[in-house]
Amino acid sequence: MPRITVGIVGAGLCGLLLAIALEKYAPDVDYHLHESANELAIVGAGIAFQPRSWYIIQQLGLEEEMLKITGDGSKDRVILMYRKSDQPDGFIIKESEPTELLRTFHRGELQKLFIDSIRQPERIHLGKRFVDYAQSADPNGPIELRFQDGSTFPCDILIGTDGIKSSVRAAMYTQLADAAKAAGREADADLLRSYIPAVFSGASVYRGLIKREPIPEGRPRPFNMSYFMTYCGKNRHVVAYPVSQGRQLNVGAIVAFPGTEGRAYEGAWVEQVPNSEVEGHYRDWEPEVVDIMKNMTTWNKWAINMVKELPTFVGGRVALLGDAAHAMTPHQGAGAGQGFEDVVMLARLLGQPALTRATIPAALKIYDELRRPVAQMVARLSLHSGNLHNLTDPELDGITPEQSASGKGFTHEQLEKVGETLEKLKSWRWGTTIEKDCQTALERLQEAITKTSPP
Repeated sequence: MPRITVGIVGAGLCGLLLAIALEKYAPDVDYHLHESANELAIVGAGIAFQPRSWYIIQQLGLEEEMLKITGDGSKDRVILMYRKSDQPDGFIIKESEPTELLRTFHRGELQKLFIDSIRQPERIHLGKRFVDYAQSADPNGPIELRFQDGSTFPCDILIGTDGIKSSVRAAMYTQLADAAKAAGREADADLLRSYIPAVFSGASVYRGLIKREPIPEGRPRPFNMSYFMTYCGKNRHVVAYPVSQGRQLNVGAIVAFPGTEGRAYEGAWVEQVPNSEVEGHYRDWEPEVVDIMKNMTTWNKWAINMVKELPTFVGGRVALLGDAAHAMTPHQGAGAGQGFEDVVMLARLLGQPALTRATIPAALKIYDELRRPVAQMVARLSLHSGNLHNLTDPELDGITPEQSASGKGFTHEQLEKVGETLEKLKSWRWGTTIEKDCQTALERLQEAITKTSPP
């Protein structure tokens, strides 16, 4: 008989990885993964792994298979280059030596690998659109998950890995708000409800892939590059790097709309757009960027939305994880990695043999105390990085796009400082892993269990 039953909602990368992690760290836990889609479609663009994320991959035994689909297939480190590109004669702002491990992947290929790595695929239930849940009046009683098709599922803990539009976040914060209102705290109730919807970051990204196989002989960069390139300009930038063993160039073209951040996004979150729309944003940029735009066949425009800084990732025996808890901008390349860190800590906590239904809330409280500050810090650093990529940091105010495009808007010293600051904003991940925090979490859980055990 399983020690506890875990209900997971959402089969994105974090939900799939959580299944893998539970199979490794909590084999006596019965988990079931519920996904609203009728099939697990293999979709997505590029994703990058830094050392902290790669450590998790190694710990879960996925490294060997992932190396078969990584980046250009030959390097575990790539040069990071930042260029001033919103002018015909672009130039290097900063070039970083490849001292930090950085591996790149096609997100769809990574998703397929995760699916194939789950040893008990019968625990994945498709066509299950989550609606809400009910917690038993008995503190140790089951949580009942309710789905749109009228079915239910009883579990001891609910984990929402259902992304930025999380239905689990909506249900959890609705219950927290209802409890606050019942206690006469109307203002608190309104504030809690405000955390349910995601908000616009003030920027959109145009995503696409350029096939690079075979690479025509003599083709210049960007089509033969192995760099992780960021082309910077006023209010916009372009990121490009190889994926799929070098067969494709992943491209993200980001355009900022100052003054629109922090509100609900009006319009489709994802839509295919004509090439002319994207080319118009980068028409007068340096030739490398113009060449990328001309060679792209299909662009998808994504509104970059974010989850507000939540006051908690947990409510009773319910927890949020990954984008459901802290969806962030992509400018640190750390959004998925932060979700993976959530996965490992939570799986290791749930894998402790002494954990019971009665001590699940203590485990989730520890998870919240340790993971929320880190994930939210990284989200803030990502926003700052995006401002620097777009040359819109407060210290760079006063320069118009026209002045920047003329090549005379920013001083050499200002741009040099941009490059230095971008490197400093990544210092949180240098030489560190999630391991220390996991050990702290396990020690705290053991203390909490000891305190609740009868003498």
